[in-house]
Amino acid sequence: MSGLSALLALGMPFAMVFGAIAAWRISKREQHDESAPPAWRDDSLDEWRRERDATAEAERAARATLPGKRGREIEETAEAAPHQRIGR
Repeated sequence: MSGLSALLALGMPFAMVFGAIAAWRISKREQHDESAPPAWRDDSLDEWRRERDATAEAERAARATLPGKRGREIEETAEAAPHQRIGR
C-alpha cells in the first residue's frame, strides 16, 4: 500500500502540471482563432440595406423641404404609439 501512496504522491503533481500546460495551450489556440477575421462575408442583405438607406435619405430630404416645424410635428405624430395598461 505504501508503494501506491508513493506513486500517487509523485504522480499527482506531474499529472496536474501536465494538465495545466495542456489547458494553457488549448486556451492560447482558441484566442488565436478568435482574432482571425471570418473566412466569408454575408452579402445577402446588401441590396436591401442600400434600398433602405436610399428611402431614408429621400424621407429626410422631403422633411427638410417642409416649412418651419411642420416636418418635426409630422414625425412626432407618426411615432406616437398609444399605451394601454393591462391589469389593474
